[in-house]
Amino acid sequence: MRKRSGRAERLFVLGVVFALAAGEARAAEAKVKTLAAGLSYDYFSRTVVWKGDTASSKILANMVSARADFGLGKDLVFSLSAGLSLTDFKGLSFGSLPISLQFDGAPLKGLALGAEVAAPFMKFGDFEISATGRVVLSFGMSKTWPLEGFAVEGEAQGRPNWMEISVGPRFAYLLFGRVVPYVEVSARWLRAVFRMTEILDELDGVEKKQVNGDISFGVSLGADATVSDRLAVKAKAGIMPFAGGVDGLISFGLLYRF
Repeated sequence: MRKRSGRAERLFVLGVVFALAAGEARAAEAKVKTLAAGLSYDYFSRTVVWKGDTASSKILANMVSARADFGLGKDLVFSLSAGLSLTDFKGLSFGSLPISLQFDGAPLKGLALGAEVAAPFMKFGDFEISATGRVVLSFGMSKTWPLEGFAVEGEAQGRPNWMEISVGPRFAYLLFGRVVPYVEVSARWLRAVFRMTEILDELDGVEKKQVNGDISFGVSLGADATVSDRLAVKAKAGIMPFAGGVDGLISFGLLYRF
C-alpha cells in the first residue's frame, strides 16, 4: 500500500465534509418535494496495512440499513440511513498483548449511520453529471472471547470502529426514462480502529490497531430504476484497484415513494 501524507488526507476529509455540509445547507433551505423510504444493503472490501504492521489484511463490511431519500429543488437528493453493520477483520494480528492473538472469529456487529448527497450540476443532451458525497460510520459493539488452553481463566475483549468517506462525479445517461444507468468515479477515505483488551490471571494488556487514513480510488456501474409510481430500485457494483489486487463494493436499495 502506498504511504500518503497526513496533510493530503486532512485536505481530502475537509473537502468532503465541506461538500456534504453544503448539500445539507441546501437541504435546509429548500422544501422537500419528494420522499422515499426503504431498505438498503451495502458491502465493501478494503485491503489495508494497519499502523505498525508490514503485511496487509482485509476489512470486509456488510451493512443492512433503513434509508430515507429527500428529493429537493433542482434534483438535489439528500439521504440518511441507520442500521446494522457486520465487519470482518481477516488476518488482523495483535502481537503486543501478553498472549499474541489473531482475529479468527465471526464478523463483529455494530451500529451503522450514513449520510449521502447527490447534486446534478451539468446536463448536455441525454447525459447528466452530478457531484456525490457519502459518509458512513460503524460503531462496533464489544465482544468477549475466552482464552482456552491455559491453567487459569482468561478472556479477550475487542471493539472496532470505522468510518468511510467517499466523493466523486457521477455520469448518468437519461435516455431510457424509467431506468437511469450511470458510471461513478470516487475517492474513498477509510479510518479504522480496533481495540483489543486481554486478561489472563495476573497478566493484562491493551493493544490498539489503527488505519489512520487509507485512500483508495474506485469506479462503479449503477442504475436507478422506477418500477412503478411508488416503487424504486437502486443498484451499484464497483471495484477499487490497488497494487497487487482489487477490492470491491456492492450496493442495493428498495425504496417506496410517498
